[in-house]
Amino acid sequence: MSIYNSFCKYFYKNNIKTTFLIDILYMKDINAVYGFDNGDYIIKQLKRLLTSNIKNEILFNLERKLNITVENTHVDVFNLIIYDDLSKVEVVEIKNIIFNTIISHQFSLLNSDLTIDIDITIGCSKGKGKELLVYAEKALHNAKMNYINFMYYDANLYKNHFENRELLSILRKNIEEKTVEPFFQAIQDNNTKENIKYEALMRIYDHEGEVLMPAVFIDKSRKYRLFNKLMEVMILKVIEYIKRYKINVSINLDYNDILNPSMKELIIENIKNNDIGKYLTIEILESKKISNYYLVNEFIRDVKNYNVSIAIDDFGSGFSNYEHILNINTDYIKLDGSLIKKLDEDVYYNLVKSIVLFAKEQNIKVVAEFVSDLKILRYVKSLNIDYSQGYYIAKPMPIKEIMEDMQWKKN
Repeated sequence: MSIYNSFCKYFYKNNIKTTFLIDILYMKDINAVYGFDNGDYIIKQLKRLLTSNIKNEILFNLERKLNITVENTHVDVFNLIIYDDLSKVEVVEIKNIIFNTIISHQFSLLNSDLTIDIDITIGCSKGKGKELLVYAEKALHNAKMNYINFMYYDANLYKNHFENRELLSILRKNIEEKTVEPFFQAIQDNNTKENIKYEALMRIYDHEGEVLMPAVFIDKSRKYRLFNKLMEVMILKVIEYIKRYKINVSINLDYNDILNPSMKELIIENIKNNDIGKYLTIEILESKKISNYYLVNEFIRDVKNYNVSIAIDDFGSGFSNYEHILNINTDYIKLDGSLIKKLDEDVYYNLVKSIVLFAKEQNIKVVAEFVSDLKILRYVKSLNIDYSQGYYIAKPMPIKEIMEDMQWKKN
């Protein structure tokens, strides 16, 4: 660490800072194709880009004097720290500078006229003390898990969501004002390339109207015993959207939801009264926790009376789910993302192949989740998997955007 960086860390240690963690994606592939010397050379070029062009452009755009440092925290991860309490608008502005400058830059290779581009993911946080880097790493991790190029956590606000009444207030507001909203992620038919169904994913809004991701509120809402109320609002909205737009939708229920009499009654009564069963699929989550197959199949029998389809979600996690296919009357299995992301490895490819063959013998359709790029999609199709879902197909979107997209395609 340079003397200047050490000085900044000491002098500003009690002040709010904003940090951007910049992670080079697919660095292993770059090393494999071009060699480790070129990999190191690209990292050196990125550091120069961050400490010169990007740093200067940030200072120019913020139009004020401030201190900026750049550290190489891991081999392919850089930490750009701005010693200032940036606004949300400024955070987005600087993210755009970093992202657009790097992805549009052509990186040179040693002893070659060839240049290449790189992809990055950015995790950002604002705060002070040790929690700053912790929450920036959380943001980076969740951005990569959700296959998006940027995620921001304010360390103080994020901490509040988990440790004080802020989140409880937000949850109550969403329940009382019925602002819980399903975002819909498309599921594509691998043969026709058409979006044949959408998975409804719960989102809520904070007091500023910003969308909160499930990682922030799901576990806590269960602890506060408010999750069922959130689910009730979302399920009723999903049913309303199905009635209005005649789209096929899947919703997630875990084992506890299925055992909950009020939840079961809410679902069955609304399916029956609105005649939307043929448009609905219920995905059973956390199937490994099922201890009473009789009660689960009783629920499945009741909803199937109204033409509802059933799917087992996260199939293959733990490599021990085969009994669930045999014990649950299911129409679909959704392959766990941990398998799909590693299809380029022989052991995982062969494991998924065996699952697909087994499912087809049982006349069960197969969905691949976490299809994040064209390479994975090609592996999925080579295995004759029926459907694909993931950020390469489509990101989760509000119903308005789904309808606008459908209208655009028709025209």
